[in-house]
Amino acid sequence: MPESEATTHQDNEASHTADVATGPVVIKAVNPSNEEMVALLDTIKINYDFDVTTKATQFNFKKSKDKDTGIETVRQPVVLAMPYPSVQGIVAILEAGGKGLELLLDAMESVVNTQARDLLQEDTSINAATFPVDKVSWDVISKIPKAQRRGGGIPKETWEAFGQDYVECMPAITGKKVEQVANAAKILVSKLSGVKTNEAVLNLMVEQLAIYAENSPNIEDFEECVEFLLQKADTFLNVSAEDLLANL
Repeated sequence: MPESEATTHQDNEASHTADVATGPVVIKAVNPSNEEMVALLDTIKINYDFDVTTKATQFNFKKSKDKDTGIETVRQPVVLAMPYPSVQGIVAILEAGGKGLELLLDAMESVVNTQARDLLQEDTSINAATFPVDKVSWDVISKIPKAQRRGGGIPKETWEAFGQDYVECMPAITGKKVEQVANAAKILVSKLSGVKTNEAVLNLMVEQLAIYAENSPNIEDFEECVEFLLQKADTFLNVSAEDLLANL
């Protein structure tokens, strides 16, 4: 092959490789600078006065795939200046009543229900007669680490997608059989509820999660799941014999 043709052929191959390696289409975000964010937060404070607490909040997005073209897109995180009810704002909501109070009560019910659902998933024997009502008090929920509270609120579809991704990538990474990885995925998707007193299995799951987090190309989509599971495993591994007896 003449040198010019060989060069062209190599260039075409390099171009093709670059196209393949580009990955998903990135939807860029226009986020404010630190100075601009401070100005936005100050503007909100002026308009709302003492009713809100302002905070720069980042919103992340999962990758999406077009069913027809197969093209994947991912939107960059968007940072917004957000107003949240302050203590004074909550008092104002309570005093005003109406739809604002109704929304506040709905939000509180959602937090309590999420905790109840988490307990039900941990112990399939729980029913109305045996439900530990003391574990869904506002005080108890407030003391649960944030990562665990968020985990309880992760949609079922996300947990299922996490389990599927785990099964798809871990056999090649670890050399384990698909059946072994699938069994581990079941334990993880069930939030370790079936192995919470098995120290050896919990330690193994922590090790496998670390390997998964380092190697999965989709880890950004399932960071919440991994964080929740690591926090959960830490809780189970550090529970005392007295605590176990108190719950029996």
